[in-house]
Amino acid sequence: MQGDKVSYSYIGVKPFINCCGTRTIHSGTLMLPCVREAMMEASQSFVNMDELMEGVGKRLAELTGSGHAIVTTGGAASLCVAAAAAVTAGDPELIQRLPNLSGGRDRVVMLKSGRFTYDQAIRAVGVSIVEVGTIDEMKAELDDKRTAMVALLGTDEVGLVPVVEVTGLAKAKGVPVLVDAASEYLRNPNPYLEAGATMVAYSGGKYLRGPQCTGLLIGEEPWVRAAWTNAAPHHTFARMMKVGKEEVMGILAAVEYWAAERNDDEDYEMMIQQLSTITGLVTEVEGVTAEVLAGKGEKSSPPRLEIRWPIGWIHGLDLRQKLLQSEPRIMLDDRGATDGSLFILPFSLQEGEAVVVGKSLRRMLEREREAGKDSGGAGVQGAEGERRESVVDVSGPWEVEIALHAGAVNHLLTLDQSDDRIAGRHRTTHMENEATGSIKGNQLKVVAEHPFEGTRLVYAFHGTLDGDEISGDVEIGTEGQSAPGPLNRMEYGSYRWVGRREGGHEKTQP
Repeated sequence: MQGDKVSYSYIGVKPFINCCGTRTIHSGTLMLPCVREAMMEASQSFVNMDELMEGVGKRLAELTGSGHAIVTTGGAASLCVAAAAAVTAGDPELIQRLPNLSGGRDRVVMLKSGRFTYDQAIRAVGVSIVEVGTIDEMKAELDDKRTAMVALLGTDEVGLVPVVEVTGLAKAKGVPVLVDAASEYLRNPNPYLEAGATMVAYSGGKYLRGPQCTGLLIGEEPWVRAAWTNAAPHHTFARMMKVGKEEVMGILAAVEYWAAERNDDEDYEMMIQQLSTITGLVTEVEGVTAEVLAGKGEKSSPPRLEIRWPIGWIHGLDLRQKLLQSEPRIMLDDRGATDGSLFILPFSLQEGEAVVVGKSLRRMLEREREAGKDSGGAGVQGAEGERRESVVDVSGPWEVEIALHAGAVNHLLTLDQSDDRIAGRHRTTHMENEATGSIKGNQLKVVAEHPFEGTRLVYAFHGTLDGDEISGDVEIGTEGQSAPGPLNRMEYGSYRWVGRREGGHEKTQP
C-alpha cells in the first residue's frame, strides 16, 4: 500500500456522527488539538518512563490539587493499580506474588448500593469483594485485618451513606478508599479528596478529551506512588497495562487546557444550543415533541434531549438502527429508548452536526408518521377473531450447545410453558437462574440473566423449533448499574446454538 493513506475508509470502516456521549465502545472522545500536538512532539524523542512520570505526576498534582498523580491506560487500569497498591502497600515482594494474596490483605469492601460493573479491574489482583449494606456492617468489615481497601462508585453519596462518613471510618483503621469517578468531570478542589478519599480514578478519554487509552489516578502521594510501582514499565502484575510517552504527554496537555482554558458553563450553553437546533427541526413533524433535560448533579454535567412521538410509529431502537444505516451515519444512545422516544447526548457533537442530526431525524420521523397514517393502525395486533394457530409445547429440559469462537459450551434450558409464555431455568457451566420468554409459531425467544459480582451476564436465545431441536443465535453480554442498555447486553457477540429435547417428542397445545 506504499503511497496510500491509511484511513478508516481504507479498511472499510465508516465513521459516524456521535450523539451518544463518550462511550468506550464508540471510541470515546475526539482529542483536543493541543493533545494531538503534544503527542506528535512526544513521539519524536526518547525519555526514561520513571523520570517522565515523576515530572508529569508533579505537574498533574499541581493542576488537580492532589498530593500526587499518575497516568494509566484508562479508568479501569487506574482501579487495578490502585487495588494493587492497597494489597501490597508498594512492597516489592508482595508485588511479585500478585495475584497470590495468601496470608495477606485480600478483601475489598464495597457498598451494595454502589457496586459497579468495572470491579473486575479490582478483582484482577486477586481480592474478593465484600458487600455491605449499612455503616454498621462496614465498621465490622473494617475491623478485619484482611480488608485492604474500600471502593466506591463516584457519587456525592452512595446509597444512603455519605462518602465522608465512609472515609472517616476507613482512615481510622488505616484502610485506603478508592473512588471510581471515571465518567465524571474533573474538579479542583476535588470533591472526593476533600471528603477524605485516598485515591480517585478518572478517564482521560471522556470529559477531558485526552487520548482515549488514558486514565488518571490522583490522591495521597504515598498510595499513588505505590500504584505507580505496580504499573508498567516495572515488571509487575500490571506490566500489561503499558502507557506510552505520547499518551502521557497527551493527557497532560488535556489537563493543562482544562485548568487554564476550559469553561464548563460555556460548554454547557453550547450543548443547549445544539439541542435547541435539533428540537426546532424534529418538532416540525406533527406529533413529535422534545424536551431538554438538565444534566444530573452540577450544572456543568451534560444535558440531554428526549425526543418523543406517538407509540406505534417506530421503536426508538429501530429508529436508532435506521440512523446508523443512513448517510451520513448517526450513532444515538441505546439506553433509555422506548416505543415512542429516545435520547440524544450532545457532548461529542461537532460544529454543524446538530443541523444534520435534526434534519435526518425529521425526515425519518415524517416517514414513520406517514406510514402509520397509511396503515391506519391495522395489523399491529393481528385481525380480531383470526383463528389461533396451534402452539407448540416446548416444556421440559433442553440440552443446549453454544458454538463459541474457539470452542463450545454445554448448557441446560428447563422450560415451562403457559400458552405462548415461557418460564423456566437456565443452567450454565457455573450458574443457574430464571429464564423467561415467549414462543410464536415455531419462533422461540428466551432470556436469562445471571448476577455475578458487580454485573449480570445476559443470554438472549433466539431460535427456530423443528421437531425436537431448536437452533438459532444467542446474544451474550452484560448489564450493571454503571453500564446498562441493550448494546451492553450483547457486547460479547452473537453465537450459534442448538437445543435438543431430552428424551421427548414434540407436543402441541390446542
